[in-house]
Amino acid sequence: MGVQTPTRRGFVAGLAAGAAGLAIGFRLDARAQQAAPVGPPMLRANPKLDSWVRITPDGRIVVLTGRVELGQGVLTAMRQIAAEELDVAPARLELISGDTAETANEGVTAGSQSIKFGGEALAVACADARATLVTAAAETWGVERAALSVTDGVIEGIGGRRMTYAEAASLVSLVRPVNLAAQRKPPHAGTIIGTSLPRTDIPAKVFGQQVFIHDLRPEGMLFGAVARPPAYAARLVSLDMGWAESLPGVVKVVRDGSFIGVIARREEQANDAAHRITAAAQWRDGEAIFGGKGVFEHLKTQPALTRTIHSKDAPAAAAARTHVAEYRRGFQAHASIGASCALATFEDGRLTVWSHAQGPFPLRGDLARGLRMDPAAIRVIHAQGSGCYGHNGADDVALDAALLARAMPGRPIRVHWTHEEEMVWEPWGSAMVVKLEAAMRADGSIASWGHDVWSFPHSTRPGDRVGCNLRSAWYLENPVPPSPIVDGALPNGASARNAVPIYDFPGQRVTTHFHTAMPVRTSALRTLGGYFNAVAAEMFIDECAAIAGVDPVAYRIRHLADQRLVAVLRKAVEISFWQPRPVVMGRGNAQGARLVGTGVGMTKYKNSDSHVAVVARVSVDPATGVVKLEKMWAATEAGRAINPDGIANQIEGGMVQAASWTLLEEGRWDRNRMVSEDYHAYPIIDFDRIPPIESVLIDRPDLPSLGVGEGSQGPTGAAIANAILDATGRRVPEIPFTPERVLAALRA
Repeated sequence: MGVQTPTRRGFVAGLAAGAAGLAIGFRLDARAQQAAPVGPPMLRANPKLDSWVRITPDGRIVVLTGRVELGQGVLTAMRQIAAEELDVAPARLELISGDTAETANEGVTAGSQSIKFGGEALAVACADARATLVTAAAETWGVERAALSVTDGVIEGIGGRRMTYAEAASLVSLVRPVNLAAQRKPPHAGTIIGTSLPRTDIPAKVFGQQVFIHDLRPEGMLFGAVARPPAYAARLVSLDMGWAESLPGVVKVVRDGSFIGVIARREEQANDAAHRITAAAQWRDGEAIFGGKGVFEHLKTQPALTRTIHSKDAPAAAAARTHVAEYRRGFQAHASIGASCALATFEDGRLTVWSHAQGPFPLRGDLARGLRMDPAAIRVIHAQGSGCYGHNGADDVALDAALLARAMPGRPIRVHWTHEEEMVWEPWGSAMVVKLEAAMRADGSIASWGHDVWSFPHSTRPGDRVGCNLRSAWYLENPVPPSPIVDGALPNGASARNAVPIYDFPGQRVTTHFHTAMPVRTSALRTLGGYFNAVAAEMFIDECAAIAGVDPVAYRIRHLADQRLVAVLRKAVEISFWQPRPVVMGRGNAQGARLVGTGVGMTKYKNSDSHVAVVARVSVDPATGVVKLEKMWAATEAGRAINPDGIANQIEGGMVQAASWTLLEEGRWDRNRMVSEDYHAYPIIDFDRIPPIESVLIDRPDLPSLGVGEGSQGPTGAAIANAILDATGRRVPEIPFTPERVLAALRA
C-alpha cells in the first residue's frame, strides 16, 4: 500500500523471560486467580491484558483501545487514563485504536459510552500492568512493593536502583487475563486525569497532515463510484455494459444484480460515469414513500408495535385538571460536511478496509455476510473521517469499496460519496411524534405523567449476527437482507430514550408505538430518540408550570428527587442570572420591536449519564417569525472529569448542533426518495447564527465518570423551545421552529 497507508504492528512482550522471570509470572497469575471480581464489562468481553497494554523489548509502551476518534477527543482522554494508571508521560504512549487485527472488540463508539465503559476497562488493565511490573521489580530486589515508585515508566527503589518497564516486562508475561481486582490510583493521587491536556489529534489536522481517510493516496489507487437507482425501491432492468465500459477514464464496470459500480482512473471520471449510467439504464420503480400520506399521519395511523415499557402506579388522588399536548419532529440528517469515504484492497483472498465507521468489528461482521466471506479473512482499520458521528454513510461506503476491490484484486480502490449521495442514501434520523398527558393537583403539582412516542427505528447499524445492514448488499443479484428490526430496550432505550421522566412523579407511564417498516431508511442520529423525548418533556413541563402559575425553575425543583440534577439546574440559572417568574401563556414579552424570552431545559442523558441543564435567551421577530439565539448557558456534572476542556468541547458542540436541529433542520421527500440533498434544501447552522456560549463543569472526582458526548442536545433544544414560549406566550409544537411555524403559532 505504500508509506501513505496506515499500518499496524503486532507486539509481543515478555516472550524471552528466563526461569526466574517465569516463576514470578506464575506467582502473579496465581494471585490474580484467587479473587473473581465482576470487573468492567469490556474486560469481561476482552479479558487478555495484552489486548489493552503492551511493553516492547525496545521500551515502547503501547496502549490499545477499541474506541475510535470521531472528533470528540476520546483518544486524548484514553491517553490520559492510561498515562495516569501507568505513571508514564502521556506523550510517551503509543496508541492503537479501532483495528480488528490488533485491538479489543468494543463494539461501536457511540451512546456516550467510551469513557464510562472503555475508559474504565483501559484503566483497570493499565493498573494491573503497572502493579505486575512493579511487583516484578520488588521480588527481583527482595523488597516490599510499597517501597518502590515509578517515574515516567522507570521503577525506582532505595539506593538508586532503577528498572525500566521494558526490563520488568522481560521478567513476566503480560499475555494473560487481566486481574480484575487490580486497584486504580485513587483520584486524590492523580496528576493527569482531571487536567485539560491539549487534544493530541488537533495539530496534525491544523497542519494538513494525512489524518483523514479522505486524504489517503496509496500507490496504484483507483477511484470508485456507484450508479445509484433513481428511487429507493427501484431495481435494474437492463444496461448496455459495452457502452458503460467505454466511458472516459473507466477501467471497469461492476454489475451484480441492481448494484452497478464504476472503477476509473480519476475521481471525477468515476462520478461522471456513475451519473451517466444511472440516467441511461432502464429501471423498474417501486411503490411510493408513505403511500401519499404525510409522515406524521403515517406514524399515527399505520400499524405499529405498541407496548407500555415503563409504568409506576400512583396513589388514588383527585386531579384538578388534565393537560395534554402533542409534539412532532421531522426527519433529520447527519449532514456531514465531509461525506463518507472508504478504501479497500483485495489480495490473495483477503480483504483490508480502511473506514471511518464507528464500529470496526461490527462492520467486519456485516462485510463478511454481505460478501459471503469468512470474517477472519477481513481486516477493518479505523481511519478518522471528517464530520463523522452516528450511523451516516461510513459503513455503507465500506461495502461499496469492498465490492469494487474484489472485482479488481491487488489495486487499492477508493470510494468517496458525493455530498448529494450522502444526504439521499445515508440513514436518516427518524421522524417522531410525542404525546404527553399530565394529571395536575389543585396546587399545580403533577400527580401522574403519560408519555407516548411514535417512531421508526433509531438503530439499524451493522452488528447483528444475521443479515446485513449495508445498503448495497440489498441490491445484489443474490441479496443479503437486513437484520431483523428491533427497538432498543430500557434503560438505554432507542425510540424511548429519555422518555422515562427524570422527575419524581407518583404516577408514570411510557408507551412506544414502534414502526418496523421504514419507507425512509432510519438509524442512529446522535442521541437516538433522546433529544426529542427530552425536548417534548421539557416543553410540556414548562406548560404545566405556566398553568400552575409557578416559575419554571421552581416548578422543576418541586418535582425533583435527584439532587445532582438540582445542582446543575441551580448552577445554570445562577450563571445566567435567571429572573424567577411564571411563564404567561398567550402573552409575549415585548421589548421594542422584538419578543424576548429565556427558557430552561435539563436532562440526565439516558437516565444514567451526564446531568446537564441549559438556559437559552432568544429574540423573536413578530413580523417574520425569525428566532435569533442571543446567548446560551450550560452546567454539566458527569462524575469524575477526565479532561475538563474535552467535556466543554462536547457540551458546547452539542449545544450548537442542537440549535441547528431545533431551528433549521428537516428533510423533504418526493414519491421516490429524500430530495433534501444539499445545504440549500437542508440548511445547517452557520457561524453567524451561533450565539455566545458559557458553560461550567461540576467535577465529582469521587464518582465514576459518565458519558457527556450526547448530554447537551436535549436540554438545549428544550431551552430554546421554552425561551420561545416565554417570549411569545405561544407553544410551537413542531421541530424545527421555522419562521413559518413560529408565525402560525403567533397568529393562532
